[in-house]
Amino acid sequence: MSNKNDFWLIDSNSVGVIRFYKDYGNGDKPIDYIFIEEGIIMGIHGEKPPLMKTRKRMNIEEARLFWKNLIEEGWEKTNPKW
Repeated sequence: MSNKNDFWLIDSNSVGVIRFYKDYGNGDKPIDYIFIEEGIIMGIHGEKPPLMKTRKRMNIEEARLFWKNLIEEGWEKTNPKW
């Protein structure tokens, strides 16, 4: 489920989406890594939640570099997709 700490990118073709988020687990203290889920938009106009294809974990610095590289490749910030 999406929350205010989720960050989403969508590719220039509006087909692929990536969600970046921290999982706080059972406590309030954030962990030192970011989960990254990659998926594809479902439905002709993206009216359905995306089909998430992969999930990986990166340390925060690697995730920042990954985000920066995606932005440079033309990915854009988008609203949560579910």
